[in-house]
Formats: sequence, structure tokens, C-alpha cells
Amino acid sequence: MRLACTDILSYPSPVETFAERVRRLKERRGVTVEEIAIACTVTEPTVYGWLKTTMPRNNHLASLATFLDVTVDHLVHGDRSETRDEIVQELRTLVPQLSNYQLTVLLMTAKEFAKKGQ
Repeated sequence: MRLACTDILSYPSPVETFAERVRRLKERRGVTVEEIAIACTVTEPTVYGWLKTTMPRNNHLASLATFLDVTVDHLVHGDRSETRDEIVQELRTLVPQLSNYQLTVLLMTAKEFAKKGQ
């Protein structure tokens, strides 16, 4: 059975695992396993484990997130998480109550965070 391009596009994208996220962030930052190991005060085999299947301990997870310049929530859950969805929903309810000045400050802050997340 052959799939048309439109059939492929309609399939849900696979969920990215923790290891896949770490590999992607490692490549995006252009860092080595050795650099990650030094930053997280672990051995290189430990980092290789993270890149395959194992999860870091909480203290190492925080160090890894800091080193890769992302949140722990992003490392563990990816872009979509219940907490993130709750925050976005709460922002949607609060925005209509804000003044133009407050909206401008919120927008400028969000743009700065977005720049740093790239």
C-alpha cells in the first residue's frame, strides 16, 4: 500500500523521548558528551546513558537543563505538558483584564524569553 503525501501529513507526529530531546539539544548547541559530563559533574558513560535510555537524577537534571539552556520541564516533558497548558490557559483568561501598558510589558518580556530560547 502506498501512502500519498497528504496521508503522511495526517499521521500524528511521534512523541519525542527524553533521550531524543537531549540528543537534539546537544546537536543544536554543538556540544560534546565530555562537555556535558563536565558541566553535570558525571562521567561520560553516564551521559551516553542519558542519550540512550536512562534518566538523570534530579540534581543532574537541573544541571543538564541549565547547561542546555532549557527548563527541566522541557527536558522531561517536551514542549507540551499539562503545566504548560495550564499556564497558557490562565494567561488567556488574564490578558483581557490587562491594560495596554501591561500588555506591552508582557509582550516585550515574552519576546525576550523567545529570543533566549532559540
